[in-house]
Amino acid sequence: MRQVAQELGLPYTTYVNYEKGTREPNSETLIYLAQFFNTSIDYILGVEKPPASAKADTGDKRLDGIIDVYNELNEAGKDDLAKHAEHLTYIPEYKKCDSISQESQIG
Repeated sequence: MRQVAQELGLPYTTYVNYEKGTREPNSETLIYLAQFFNTSIDYILGVEKPPASAKADTGDKRLDGIIDVYNELNEAGKDDLAKHAEHLTYIPEYKKCDSISQESQIG
């Protein structure tokens, strides 16, 4: 949240209060937030759900689920998700083995 507040040019406590719902942004701030998060003011206010077109359809239900979760996160959450995903690529048991590596292990 600190990073998002900084990117938005808002005091951290003000942004936290927006997120917690203990403070309401004025109309100018709502417009700015909607532009920053690339969504509608109605979505920020909880009046509408994300458009159906925002739902992922890659043909892989696991990937679709990850994309849907990503779309629900704020910028700090998206950064953390990306870091966690990248971290998994450094764990050998989770890495895909290419055919060359498999052949050298067999032979």
